[in-house]
Amino acid sequence: MSNQKTQTMKKIFSLISALFIVSFSFAQNYKGKLNQVSESGLNQILLSPEVRSASQNNLDYLRIFDAKNIEVPYVLFEGKSMDSQYENLSILSKNSVPNKVTSVIVSNEKALNLEHLILKIANTDVDKTYSISGSNDNLEWFGLVINQTITDLNDSGKTSVERSFSFPLNNYKFLKFDFVDKNSLPINVLEVGFEKNFAVKKSKIELQDFEQKITTDKKNKQTKIHISFKNPQVIDAIGFDISAPNFYLRDARIVINKTKTQKRTEVNYAETVSNFQLNSKVKNSFEISELFVKEFTIEIDNQDNPELEIKKISLFQKPISILADLKANENYTLKIDSKLSAPAYDLAQSGINFNQNYPIATISNLEQIDNPKDSETADSFWQTPLFMWLCIGLAVLIIGYFAVAMIKDMNKESSS
Repeated sequence: MSNQKTQTMKKIFSLISALFIVSFSFAQNYKGKLNQVSESGLNQILLSPEVRSASQNNLDYLRIFDAKNIEVPYVLFEGKSMDSQYENLSILSKNSVPNKVTSVIVSNEKALNLEHLILKIANTDVDKTYSISGSNDNLEWFGLVINQTITDLNDSGKTSVERSFSFPLNNYKFLKFDFVDKNSLPINVLEVGFEKNFAVKKSKIELQDFEQKITTDKKNKQTKIHISFKNPQVIDAIGFDISAPNFYLRDARIVINKTKTQKRTEVNYAETVSNFQLNSKVKNSFEISELFVKEFTIEIDNQDNPELEIKKISLFQKPISILADLKANENYTLKIDSKLSAPAYDLAQSGINFNQNYPIATISNLEQIDNPKDSETADSFWQTPLFMWLCIGLAVLIIGYFAVAMIKDMNKESSS
């Protein structure tokens, strides 16, 4: 076969490849049904893990349409009072052991029921690992939170930041924050307080349908638990049900695989996104910085100890809802389109009472649609299924033609 024909064949196959890429590169969209509501007015629409995953954890892609295909405005609903009152608590002491730990003890002399405190902290660029414990006599301490991490302690517009620290509901008369100073200098805690009307945290949604594989890394003396989903999911908390041994204290972390470009080549590397400590004396449930991942690995350092017998691993997602003004017994459709940008609705500025309880609406029949027919504008010809099948047909004809020509050329060369 001549060099010219070879070059022609390469160009033809390049064209065919391009046609296939265009044919199958349509944006993936989703559509679901809002189950009919019984009360007209503002309704709270709970966004399920499936919706969060389909929208790539981006509310900008969401739209609601009524039966006449008219867009219905919505606003994010967090269920938190907008007029909460702040109250200070006294800091009894701040003690630092150089290169080890800084302890801040706070007085709750009225034995108020608390599940969060807000710390005002002087600006710093360091991250801190911390633990929280409680006491009724300032002598014997009981664990509440173990080895959590606080980051982003720098506000460019102010000299300090305010950060909320959550913990199990309690009424200890003393609360102690221990900040680890092993790798950095102490942070400066200026004030401590709480919001009187702080909304009780909603129950987290437990994620289902994930696979886990537990392996042992004998060289590094680690247990590795690989977690994977069919589609990426939002994860805000993780829990461990450990059946044995009776006493343990293990450092653990969450690691995800990432890729970066280095010297024009892609390099795979592992990034630690959360650190915590498994402890037989406390409930092993940890809030983590929000992850949106399809898979990740939990590494547990065993050192020379026997491996932990893990009965169950639970993964959780903080619930998110949106508020929309819906009519009773009306049909509504939720659409997800990754080509959309954030909508501009005035619903958020209309004086809604976000501290009120609203009826809950749910979404069902969420399904992927490759090329929605009910979009506001008609698709271009090249975006239609007909164009895709014409491309496929054309590609088959071209490949068939050149295959026949190649066979004829080979027969001629063999006979000559």
